[in-house]
Amino acid sequence: MKGKLAILVLVVTLIAVISLGMYANRAPIISSDDAPLGLPEKIYQIYGINSYEANNCNSIKLISVNYEGETQKHLCRSYSPVTALIDLGYSISNKNKITSTSPIDNLLPNSYILVETYTTTIDEILIELPYEKIMKGNVLCKKLATKEQEQEGVLGLMTQRIKRVYKGDRLIAEEIIEERIDREPRPEIIIIKGPEDLPDSVPQRGPDCSYWNSYINNINASTEEKEWLKFIMRCESGCNAESNKSFHKGLFQWDPCLWYTQFANDNIFDGEAQIKRTLQKLREGANPNSMWPACHRKYKNEFGELSWLQ
Repeated sequence: MKGKLAILVLVVTLIAVISLGMYANRAPIISSDDAPLGLPEKIYQIYGINSYEANNCNSIKLISVNYEGETQKHLCRSYSPVTALIDLGYSISNKNKITSTSPIDNLLPNSYILVETYTTTIDEILIELPYEKIMKGNVLCKKLATKEQEQEGVLGLMTQRIKRVYKGDRLIAEEIIEERIDREPRPEIIIIKGPEDLPDSVPQRGPDCSYWNSYINNINASTEEKEWLKFIMRCESGCNAESNKSFHKGLFQWDPCLWYTQFANDNIFDGEAQIKRTLQKLREGANPNSMWPACHRKYKNEFGELSWLQ
């Protein structure tokens, strides 16, 4: 009798132990109405997860979580990758991008979950806009030119709104979403002053050897001087006082810098002035071999060297 009683007590005890163990292993049942109303419930709604099923998941799974570059392994009973992160105490929000080897609504054993934080900023920056430099005036010799500021330049200002996206602390994208001109730049205006005679400032005769030969015939000069002037004039410019095709100008193709240094008040395109000044330089001892080398060489080949240079 005592033996039967002992067996009965042992059986009852085993049943009680087994019942307690089963009760201890059961997850608490929470209805969706009883689920917390804080962040987890919002996450359930965002990801379309049934909070009732999530809170009644019983199976234990080993998962790996990489949160901002740091990987840890966990044991959990969670229903989905998102709820696993919440259950394990990870902070997540709409700034996080969550990727997993599991479907979004079903956490599988041995899942890998990657959490990356993306932040977006809208920044305003002020940019200076360069101003244009405008040069007014045209001079025949830059070495003799002077500059005078007519208007001071002012930098413009532009505001840019830039959208920047960061992955952690690393900038991964940026986009200009708005540009606004706050102040237009004002150009700087410089007036260049100096020799600025123009071909149209004299009578327009064009190439006219007959006219200029006749003029030379009537000046006070020797026959040799007159013949030399006519030859060089024709060779240099084709008897065109308005000649302006190259750096050198006028009947005898003077260097403008030399001309205006010595004859500042004479128009380089004035044919009469060029004849007068060329003859003057010749009489003062200017070497025609250096001032008019090519044309004087042709003159010598045809007529010989000028008598006073022999």
